[in-house]
Amino acid sequence: MKRVFLVLACALMIASCTENVNKDNKQSQDNQQIATDNVNVVADSLDVNSYINRARWYLANQQVGNAIRDINNALSIDGKNVDALLVLADIYYALGDQDNILLTLNKATEIAPLDSRPIVKLSELSFLQGNSNMANAYLDKALELNSINPQAYYMRGIICMSKNDTVQALKQFMKARSQDDTFIDPVLQIASIYSAQRNPMALDFYALALQMEPDNLGTYYDLAMFMQDNGNPEKALEIYDTLDARMPGNYQVLFNKGYVNLVYLLNYDKAIEEFDKALEINPKSVDALLNEGVAYEQKGNYKKAKSIYLQILKDNPNYQLAIDALHRMGE
Repeated sequence: MKRVFLVLACALMIASCTENVNKDNKQSQDNQQIATDNVNVVADSLDVNSYINRARWYLANQQVGNAIRDINNALSIDGKNVDALLVLADIYYALGDQDNILLTLNKATEIAPLDSRPIVKLSELSFLQGNSNMANAYLDKALELNSINPQAYYMRGIICMSKNDTVQALKQFMKARSQDDTFIDPVLQIASIYSAQRNPMALDFYALALQMEPDNLGTYYDLAMFMQDNGNPEKALEIYDTLDARMPGNYQVLFNKGYVNLVYLLNYDKAIEEFDKALEINPKSVDALLNEGVAYEQKGNYKKAKSIYLQILKDNPNYQLAIDALHRMGE
C-alpha cells in the first residue's frame, strides 16, 4: 500500500517554508486571523522584522506572491539583513529556482561569514542537486562555526538516509533532537525509521510528534499504518475513522479502511463498502477495484468478482494480478 503522508527525505529542502497541509479548519482560520493582524501591524511600517515574519507566514501558507512583496520590502529597508535573505532563499526553493537560491545564499555568507545558517542551506541545495560530498563539506564548515546546530545534524541525517545508512541517520536525528526539543522534523524521521524496522519504539516517537503537533493529520496517518502493519488493525481503523471525519472524501483513507477490513479483519462486506466509497473519488483506481474483486471472491460471489477483474483488464490488459485472479477462479 502507498503512504500518502510519508516523511520524505527531500521534504527538508523547503521545511522552513512549506505549510502543514494537515492542520484542521479551525487552525487555518486562526492562522488567517494572525495574518490579518500582521497586515495591520506592518502597514506603513519600517520594521524589517515585521515584514520578514509576515513573509514567512505567507510562504508557509503558499501565498508566494505576498511573501515576495514583503521580503522585497524588508530588503529595501535593509539589503544586508541575513534573515530576510534566508526567507528569500526559501521563496526560491518554493519556486524551484536553484540559480537564485545559490546567489542569495552566497550573498548571505558574504554578509555574515560566521553565520552557519546560510551554509546549512547551501548544504541542502548541494544535496538537492545530487552532490552529497559537497553537502557534507558545507555541514562540516557549519558545525565548525556552531556545534549547537540541530539543522546541520538533521541535514546530515537526511544525507545518511539517502545512502540507506539508517544507523548513522538515527544518530544524527537523535543529536538534532537533543539540541532542540521543539524541532519536530527529526522526531518524524526517527518515527519513520523505527516504523520501517517494525520497531515498537516508533510508537513513542509518533506520540511525541503528536504531542508537539496535535493537529498533524499526517502523523496520525503514519501511526495508523504502523498499527495495521504491526498487529493492531482495530486501532488503525479507529484512527482512519477519525481521519475520515476530519478529511471527508480522502481516497487514500477510504482505501486503507477497505484494506484493513479485507486483509486483517476479514469483514468483506465492510471492505466492499469502503472500496465503493474510494472508487467514487477515484473510479479508475486499479488498486481499489482489485481489492474489491478479492472481497467479492472471498464472499463467494464469483460472478461479481469476475466482472471486476474483467473490468480491470479492459483498461489494463496486462495487469498480472487481475489475470492471476481469473486463473485462480478457473477462467
